[in-house]
Formats: sequence, structure tokens, C-alpha cells
Amino acid sequence: MNNKDIIVRKSLGEIIAGYLKKDIYNKKIKFGERLIEADLAERFDVSRSTIREAFKILEQEELVFSKSRKGTFVSDFTEQDLNEMIELRLIIEPRAFVNAVSILNEENFRDLEQMIEKMKDTAEKSDWNALFDLDMQFHQYVVSMSDNSRMIKIYESINVQMRVYLAHLDQYYSSPKSFYQEHKELFDTLLKKDASLVEKKTIEHITNVGEKLLQNSSGD
Repeated sequence: MNNKDIIVRKSLGEIIAGYLKKDIYNKKIKFGERLIEADLAERFDVSRSTIREAFKILEQEELVFSKSRKGTFVSDFTEQDLNEMIELRLIIEPRAFVNAVSILNEENFRDLEQMIEKMKDTAEKSDWNALFDLDMQFHQYVVSMSDNSRMIKIYESINVQMRVYLAHLDQYYSSPKSFYQEHKELFDTLLKKDASLVEKKTIEHITNVGEKLLQNSSGD
């Protein structure tokens, strides 16, 4: 079997789900908003069955939910939902980052450094959405190096929801550069390969982000 045989092709429904996901991330579609099947079919020039397929994908990720005879709506996450996600991050990420310390090699650190450099460039352009994407990419990369498949799977299951919440963080940071700087400090701590320092810095970072997200949630 060659590489061409193992290429994974996305269905049209998956592609549409990706576009809708970005609209939710970018706040073009609001929490609680109803998604009109006919309007979306016209917008993307696809059949309603394709839109329904996209809805099912988003529903599996808990980004939307269906109400009988009322339609499909974007999930309106509660403060309890957010507290649970932050608590799960505080359980998983410090342990995962510590595990990764002994596994990360020079090539891995180059990959992470490239992400941090991209964050710096993106921060200078004040592109918050791209920054949040890079944030998720950075954390996912380190967690994936934790050598714990169950931990990785659980973490991946909340990534989409966390990305939705991150979209509301911009108003609680003094600037995109301050958001970048937090990740630069986290990267610099990883470079030291000191497990206790990495654990402490990871907890500090997640707690800081969590407090800002909860501030936003409480203010809505």
C-alpha cells in the first residue's frame, strides 16, 4: 500500500461542518442561534441531506443540539460546562506536560518553537482567531507526546469546545502580545526540562486562562 492508498478524503458534510465550526469560532454564529437547514443548503449550494450530515457531526462534538419540531441550535455552554472543562484540563495537562518533558527531543522542540514564532507574528497582526488556533495546536502537540493514549483521547474530546470558548478571550487580554508571551514563557519552561517547574507553569497558565473565561461567562 502506498501513500496514495491511505489518503483520507473528507465527505461534503464534513467540509460543511468545518466551515460552520469556523463561523462559531469566529463568533459569526452566536451561542444559542438556530441553524436554518434551508438557508445553509442555499448558502453552500448543497442538498439538505448534506447539511443534516454536517449537523450530526457538530452534534457529536456537542457544538449543536436538536429540538424536536423546533430545529437545530448552537449549544449555549453554561458556566458549569466551562468549570468542568477547566477542571479536566487541570487534571490532564500538568500530568501530560510533565510526562512529555522526558520524551520531547530536539526535533519536537523545533516544532514547538516554530509554533511560538508563528504566534509572535500572528500577535503582531492582532489576528486573535489564528492565535487561538495556534494555542490549541501547541497544547495538543505537547499532550500528544505524553505517551498516554487514554489521556490524549480524553483531551481531544474537549478540544473543540475549548476552542469555542477561547474565541471570547480576546477582550480579557491587554493585547495579543500578552497572550503570545504567556505561551513563550510556557515554552521556555519546557526547554528547561524541569518537571516541577513545568507542572507549576502549566497549572498557572491554565488557571489564568480559566479565570478569564469564567469572567467572560459570568458577565454574559
